[in-house]
Amino acid sequence: MLRHFAYKLNEGPFSSEEELLGKWYIGNCRRAVQLYLFEKKKIFLKPEEVLCPESYEKTGIFVTGKDFDFSFNSLIDGDVIYAERIRNKEGRMIDKSPQTFSTNNEYLISLHTALFTGEKGKEIWQATFVEGSSCFWSLEKFLYYYRPICAKRIDQKFLDISRKSH
Repeated sequence: MLRHFAYKLNEGPFSSEEELLGKWYIGNCRRAVQLYLFEKKKIFLKPEEVLCPESYEKTGIFVTGKDFDFSFNSLIDGDVIYAERIRNKEGRMIDKSPQTFSTNNEYLISLHTALFTGEKGKEIWQATFVEGSSCFWSLEKFLYYYRPICAKRIDQKFLDISRKSH
């Protein structure tokens, strides 16, 4: 059972497994990724492996989006979705597309991360400002607030290779 926690933008990933497994009650979408992958796959991501732009550029492999159309059909449980926010909390349209940022890194840092579960009606697990907490959402609700850009798959073998090359 994943832990329920309050959302706070600046409460990102932990530096150690001990911190992640300790007592805490607030976090953001990056901490949600860190928790989910540890709970479901026993993979601990270091802060630089979950924070953008580094995670977008170096952690895992792209399975959809980026250079081709995004498709939920190619996702499996634990895939990390990177998405632009397209609505505010009240449901009004907003523009968080690349052209609204002065650099690509600023754009990548602004992307929301969520996890695909594959469970009908609860396909997305995340921490979001909309709910003010961690939560499961249907694809329909997720797509109302966010536009998926790409998704990455993270497995231990790839991480081991990546960590050795740095």
